[in-house]
Amino acid sequence: MLYNVSWNTSETKKIYQATKNSESLMECLEKCLLESGLAKLISEKPTPNRGYGVLYYYFSSKPKKRLLSSAPRRDHDHIHVVIFNNLLNQEQLQNEGFDVGNEVEPPDVKIHRKEEIEKLVWLIKVNLHLL
Repeated sequence: MLYNVSWNTSETKKIYQATKNSESLMECLEKCLLESGLAKLISEKPTPNRGYGVLYYYFSSKPKKRLLSSAPRRDHDHIHVVIFNNLLNQEQLQNEGFDVGNEVEPPDVKIHRKEEIEKLVWLIKVNLHLL
């Protein structure tokens, strides 16, 4: 695990060969998390021999508490986001119109547009009682 990284400097970006839209969504997600004050620490787990990686965003650095993970896509124009620490559940995400994955715990979503990122960040802030 590598700490104190960003999407633009990450090994994941270098090795992934993601679609342009997927890369743009990764940048937008990171920017929204940092500007909102939700992300206190960023790490990544690159897997060069398999050609992909994952970025982890933490809402607490000491002790480390994961907020979410995100990964771009090579063949699709979305990013995959997994939400940790019971911040949101699959039912809440479905009710808000997100494209949810098969995992119930922790829930995962496919983010297709920047507006979905803004909505996700807002929902997390509400559930963390920051609004």
